[in-house]
Amino acid sequence: MEHALLDLANAYIDSTNALVFLTGKAGTGKTTFLRQIRQTSTKKLAVVAPTGVAAINAGGMTIHSMFQLPFGPLLPGLAEGPENKYDPEKRELLQTLELLIIDEISMVRPDVLDQIDMILRNLRGNTFPFGGIQLLMIGDLAQLSPIIRMEEWPLLRPYYDSPYFFSSQVLRKHTFVRIELETVYRQSDPVFVKILNAIRDQEISESALEILNTRHIPDFIPGTDQPFITLSTHNRMVQELNAERLGALDGDEISYRAVVRGEFPADAFPTDTMLKLKVGAQVMFVKNDSSAEKRYYNGKIGSVTRLETDTVYVTSPNGQELAVQAVEWTNIKYELTGDTVSEDNAGSFAQIPLKHAWAITVHKSQGLTFDRAIIDVSEAFTHGQAYVALSRCRSLEGLVLRSPVTMRNVIADPAVLRFNAQTVHLSANRQTLVQHQEEYRLFLLSELFNFSTWKEHVLKFKELMPNAETEILSVAEKMSAALAMYSDERIRKASNYFKEKLELMTAALQPGLPGLVGTSRELAADADQLLQWIIDRCALLEQFSSATFSTSVYLETRRKSTKLSNSLLKKLNARPNEELLEQLMNWRERTAQSENILGSMLFTEQTIALVAAKLPQTLKSLSGIKGVGPEKTNRYGAAILTMIRAYEEQRNGATEQVRLF
Repeated sequence: MEHALLDLANAYIDSTNALVFLTGKAGTGKTTFLRQIRQTSTKKLAVVAPTGVAAINAGGMTIHSMFQLPFGPLLPGLAEGPENKYDPEKRELLQTLELLIIDEISMVRPDVLDQIDMILRNLRGNTFPFGGIQLLMIGDLAQLSPIIRMEEWPLLRPYYDSPYFFSSQVLRKHTFVRIELETVYRQSDPVFVKILNAIRDQEISESALEILNTRHIPDFIPGTDQPFITLSTHNRMVQELNAERLGALDGDEISYRAVVRGEFPADAFPTDTMLKLKVGAQVMFVKNDSSAEKRYYNGKIGSVTRLETDTVYVTSPNGQELAVQAVEWTNIKYELTGDTVSEDNAGSFAQIPLKHAWAITVHKSQGLTFDRAIIDVSEAFTHGQAYVALSRCRSLEGLVLRSPVTMRNVIADPAVLRFNAQTVHLSANRQTLVQHQEEYRLFLLSELFNFSTWKEHVLKFKELMPNAETEILSVAEKMSAALAMYSDERIRKASNYFKEKLELMTAALQPGLPGLVGTSRELAADADQLLQWIIDRCALLEQFSSATFSTSVYLETRRKSTKLSNSLLKKLNARPNEELLEQLMNWRERTAQSENILGSMLFTEQTIALVAAKLPQTLKSLSGIKGVGPEKTNRYGAAILTMIRAYEEQRNGATEQVRLF
């Protein structure tokens, strides 16, 4: 059954653009599915999450960083979207995305989801939800809920029934499918699984509570050979317990300082920037071992046995001693490289992958698994806390309760119960898959004849393309409402019509033609962008001017057409000073390697290309290039200008000295 659900989920991602809510109990493999999709999907995708820690764990960006959203309430119709403030790279990235994955969706507010929807529709000139991008929402509503300050909810209440994502206006207007994973892999004891399910469904019985409370052991003190971790609902209690237990240990305290480079938000730091340890300290790994040996995993607990300058030795419960050195976490940002949405490194955090493990907050335990845990939910103050805490444990035997669990501690949220009851009919199956595959085919057909995204570009070159608005834009707009009724023959005729009209315009936009001589660099760049778009679209239209339209052929042709247009544009408009550009790129890689960082963290390829194109002659002019700035000019300016001077001398025999001031 579970394999069938996973196959269904994969099919939905591969062959539809339906909105999908993937949910399931704790430990059912939601995170594993996310990792698989990131590795195998052919769609251009990005992963976002509501918090810094969740984003780092998911291998993506925070929602607010990706979409440059302000914090605080985003009122529908009143909150100004940032899409007009995006730089060209961000706009092109969001216009190119095909799949947006939001992890830990249970913590996303409805106004945030509506804002994303509005931004993507506006940027892509597309009235479909999220501008036609497929949205995959992953999470469990029985777990942690959105954080909304007391003063914020009165502002949002007139627009939303609840603080959850499912109350967003976009999801109330548009259908989504629900796929719920059912097999629990974390726990194998059917009694414990049944208790957890009852808490998750907010239907815990007195008899189930009695069984659970057999694990209440008053004044329990774990032995030194028993690595129990305490889960508490309050951060203050966690900090006090960890500090108290560390201070009680004999021996010297050694500190390990993290190295933070580039952009890495403090709320996403996976452990302390100054990690203080002693021999005997109980610690928890905060990262999976990436080596082939897989010696440790995120959440594994052990005890410090030796401390060296750059190495911490940790003994696990089975007696194995592990030598642990600093590892690196990366803060991902997404960039469009050619026709590929690629992950770039905006910053990094390097530290010993350990943190004190006598105690942890319930909030930070989400996603972790423990063999032994002491849990105190007597002061649970919000929906989901008790379930998250208890479901971290592998077994009932490995669980110790500080206080008995009562009905009062299992905090219910009627909005979640109503949503679960109301969305049973939205469960995906093979029949709904066929329906959504056909809807995706019609969506792609509408995309083929959608020219609204480049309307503003066409108007900039109205003198060069005087008939574009009437012969292409207006005709396409009139067609859109009737596309679902088009026969194969009519699609072929429409494809041929638009292909011929677009081909007439390519000559007007080719670099170096009289119509573009003397234009600004910005306008020339717009011409390049429009030309690439036209060439892409012509390749698609040519395919369907003689062949039957289908989803698979469209997607394959679109991928190939982008590569063809890139190749053609490169010939039409080769980047200036290619030889210098190559020298600068080689220098960047050598310098980055010597400083033990990624080349993109030193200078992006776009910045290096700008330097090669502009050939700055002074430090001041170099500093003014986007992506360089004063600090990098001070460090690397002399080396860069020296390469420029050598290149110019070789090219034209120039003898003028490069001016450093």
